[in-house]
Amino acid sequence: MRQLISSVLAVAAGLMLAGCTGAYDDSELRKGLDDLRDRVEQLESKLDKLNGDIETINALVESLQGGISIVKVEEGADGSYTIYFSDNTTAVIRSGSNGEDAPVIGVREQDGVYYWTLTSDGETTWLTDADGRLLPVSGEDGTCPKLAVDDEGWWTVSYDGGTVWERILDAEGNPVKAVTDEGSSVGDSFFSAVSQDDENVYFTLADGSVITVAKKGDFYLILREVPETSVFTFGQVKTYEVESNGVAETLVAGRPFGWTVTLENEVLTVAAPAEDAQMYESEGTVGIIYSDGDERTSMVQFNVLLTADQTGVTEGDDFTVEITEVTGTGVAATVTAKDASVYYYVTAYDAASFDEKGEDAVVAESKAMFDYYLQFGMWDYYRDMLMHSGTYHYETPASTPLTAGQSYYLIVFGLEEDASGQQLIPNTAVMKVPFTTTAEEVVNTSYRVSLSNITWYGLDYTVVPSDDLHYFHGIVSQSAFIAEDGTRLTAAQVAEAYVKDYEQRYYDELYLTDGQPLAWTDLSSHGTQEMSVPRAWIRENELANEEIRPLVPDTDYCLLVFGVDGKDLRTDVVTKEFHTPAFQPLENGTFELEVTVSRQNLNIKVTPSDPDMSYICHVDRSSVYEEFEDDMQFAADDLFWAKYNGTFDKDLISGEATLKAENLWASTGYVVYVYGCTADGVITTPLTVTRVLTEAGSDNPPVSGTAARPMTARVR
Repeated sequence: MRQLISSVLAVAAGLMLAGCTGAYDDSELRKGLDDLRDRVEQLESKLDKLNGDIETINALVESLQGGISIVKVEEGADGSYTIYFSDNTTAVIRSGSNGEDAPVIGVREQDGVYYWTLTSDGETTWLTDADGRLLPVSGEDGTCPKLAVDDEGWWTVSYDGGTVWERILDAEGNPVKAVTDEGSSVGDSFFSAVSQDDENVYFTLADGSVITVAKKGDFYLILREVPETSVFTFGQVKTYEVESNGVAETLVAGRPFGWTVTLENEVLTVAAPAEDAQMYESEGTVGIIYSDGDERTSMVQFNVLLTADQTGVTEGDDFTVEITEVTGTGVAATVTAKDASVYYYVTAYDAASFDEKGEDAVVAESKAMFDYYLQFGMWDYYRDMLMHSGTYHYETPASTPLTAGQSYYLIVFGLEEDASGQQLIPNTAVMKVPFTTTAEEVVNTSYRVSLSNITWYGLDYTVVPSDDLHYFHGIVSQSAFIAEDGTRLTAAQVAEAYVKDYEQRYYDELYLTDGQPLAWTDLSSHGTQEMSVPRAWIRENELANEEIRPLVPDTDYCLLVFGVDGKDLRTDVVTKEFHTPAFQPLENGTFELEVTVSRQNLNIKVTPSDPDMSYICHVDRSSVYEEFEDDMQFAADDLFWAKYNGTFDKDLISGEATLKAENLWASTGYVVYVYGCTADGVITTPLTVTRVLTEAGSDNPPVSGTAARPMTARVR
């Protein structure tokens, strides 16, 4: 650069010597040239910084697309940010201001690929190669542009590492000055802000676009299906499956005294103290600390509780009772009468109610129905169904389950007919064996949720549950949290409304169709889910297939994740709020079209303002178009299905085109719409729409009209 400046000065000096006399004063010219040279030289340090920013942008995008995450972000005293990546590389960012007229290098994402953009004179355009192809930021064909200022003070850009330079042009095709009479237009950074939350770091560029890079989400340890409190009996051993990623070291950091806890081969084993243990704690917390071996450390924990073993033999005067199992809903026992001729009744009875009523009242209550059968001559039939002799294996009937965590008596007493033959009377003492049903172990399902690749029309997200139970996940607008009366709804209320929408949509298949071909488990998910929006969601039961539509630009959204039992909520609702950026047109192209309606046919002529601009023009029913909240949401949906159905290459056209849409529905409203689109599938202009109405079956003359925008031959 300095060498070229010297050449310019030498030529200028030669011209002055050839055409001037000794009286000529060239001091003003020399001063101007010196001033220009000084200004250009003063830009060099800023240019180094800006080109460093471009390289940092390149590194951020490569990390995003290469699965590299951010370990941490440190803010320096000078306002800079040091970014530590999971591949042990770092980057330093200094946010600042841009020059008012300076070109801004940025990136935009389309279909998961980032491309370089240039904002000049307020207009953002794609950077392209000599053949007009978009320049990807990373990958095999990735390139990193460089900025410079030439010796005449004009902005230049190189796409080949600095071998070939060309001047940057504004919207009118004129070169852009870097050095003016008022001074330099160079800013001091292409970054305007850096922010972060628990999941991501957000880098806001000077053109307003945002690069979102996940924090180190590949570092976690989950104990699957572990309850908040796990109940043990003496000597009992339980194992739990462990799922982890990015974990290099683990440490059992807490356990009650006398308990044994080990973590080996992704299995956590917990053993309660033996019954003959001399010293132990009956309850406490088990904690596991885990680390990535470098920067990050975290912990998981749950409670344990030791209860007495309620199984065993109890000897009474008339019966021997051996309780073999106690669960949260019942008891199992073997009862043996010491007199084989005695018929006896056995049942589980709430302990508090028994103590309140008294033994005699409970016996009278229990045998009341038996007396009825006896009085009407049916006792011989029912006796062997309701009473037992000898040895009997009792289990709580499934139709009358007990309540978890509640105290009961297993009661046994013999009965025989009195002398009148009209009622039964006890012929043994009432034996009662106390027990307590086990407390319900509530498994606190947790969901690890991460968002990525947020664009103006969609995003990717991943849900990793801590168990294999079913759950719903989906995206709602933040407006869903506001009731009609203006009050704020809870996340649970929004989740219930979300499930209700599914119920209304699939009501016939869920409840009315013979054989019930659709179950709630067909509509919910289980296991790890990796989702993209928009999406054609193909499920195991094809009746549950659905279209996940694009999002609306510049809108607040919330991702909901919540466990369900059928359609009923069984967990708290996990929410992740996010905002879609606004759609940024990348071309100023417009379209003119002429539309002629002839019966049920359309003749369409499309004329783009730029003959080299490629675009898509389609036709759809007005009723479908009106289902969408926003024109760009509709355009993104149209492009998605063109790609999904394999018609994109055929649908993409350029230049003036004459198209037809034939055999449409009669007397039906249609929209003809067009939007600019690159060969890479990037929407470049706003959607333009024209409404038409097909004719009825009568031979009416064609109706012609001219619209300000285009239309297309393919009918969606």
